[in-house]
Amino acid sequence: MRLRSLRAAVATAGTLAAILAGAFLGTASAQAASADFTYEVTRNADTYLDVPGTEIAFDAVAGERSYLWSRNLSTTPVSALADGDNIGNTFAIRCREADGTALPAGTEAGVYWAANLVPATESSLTAALRWVFVAPADGGYTCRLSIVSYSSVIVNGHTVTMRVPAGAELARRTAPVYNGLPRWTLLAGSGTTVARGATATTLGYTVTPATGNRLSVYQDAALSTCAAGSPICSGGTSAYDGTVVETWVEAQPRNADGSLCGGPIAGPVSRWNVTNAKHHQTAANTLTLTTAQLGGCTQVRTALKVRNVDGNPVKIHDGYASGTIAATHGSAISYTV
Repeated sequence: MRLRSLRAAVATAGTLAAILAGAFLGTASAQAASADFTYEVTRNADTYLDVPGTEIAFDAVAGERSYLWSRNLSTTPVSALADGDNIGNTFAIRCREADGTALPAGTEAGVYWAANLVPATESSLTAALRWVFVAPADGGYTCRLSIVSYSSVIVNGHTVTMRVPAGAELARRTAPVYNGLPRWTLLAGSGTTVARGATATTLGYTVTPATGNRLSVYQDAALSTCAAGSPICSGGTSAYDGTVVETWVEAQPRNADGSLCGGPIAGPVSRWNVTNAKHHQTAANTLTLTTAQLGGCTQVRTALKVRNVDGNPVKIHDGYASGTIAATHGSAISYTV
């Protein structure tokens, strides 16, 4: 697919409401919600800004797991932007000790969701953050939603003001409502670049379902298109304006000894058009299984599938951003409906 036809490709990522964090687990009352929050775009992605009103505080014992997710979290320019004024945005869930100090060194402290806002085709950008916090010790903790917006257009006195509309929320659930809650992250050195026409299998993890009649597995991938001359990945050429990518979760039921137990089960396929202007995109994927589908199998080996449909290579980001904030990550939630 050459430049003109790739630009015309439609990113059929599915209905956003179906992939928003927490949507597959039903509703929960808000535990923290924001008022309107305006802030300035910076030249570089330097410092997160906490969205006021979204902080939640709680006590937890060592090893206790909390499922955290965002709702109604978006950003929009206060004034209309010109074509080409692309704004990079990184949303995050970030957790700290109750007194505001950082978690112990090496402790995963949150996750991020990132994409560029591309005017004039986009007037806002909505994030879907979800993550499992694991308490490193007995004590009190605080978690909140944060954002940083950045762009090379912030130069020579040019400024851009963005706004997080009122109603952004961070919610928390623990056992016995949600059970199991294993968490896994694509560690540094495990990422890859997927060539045009190829499919990568990554973010593998073996889940032992906990109590409940449903198992929802999510695998969220931080992706970037490899544009010509990209400093983060190679192989891109000017023949393509980005990458068309498909992503989905695949689950292989297994017996306790690791042997196969039936065939693989594929989740819904989402399509993402990561143009050069879009640059990067967090691809959210969910597969929900019933007890009947597992057919007595006691384990499930899950994986993330990333298919480069057409265009330049696409990079799957691994490891952590500053502050031990995870890029590509997953979890599994057992519950009853």
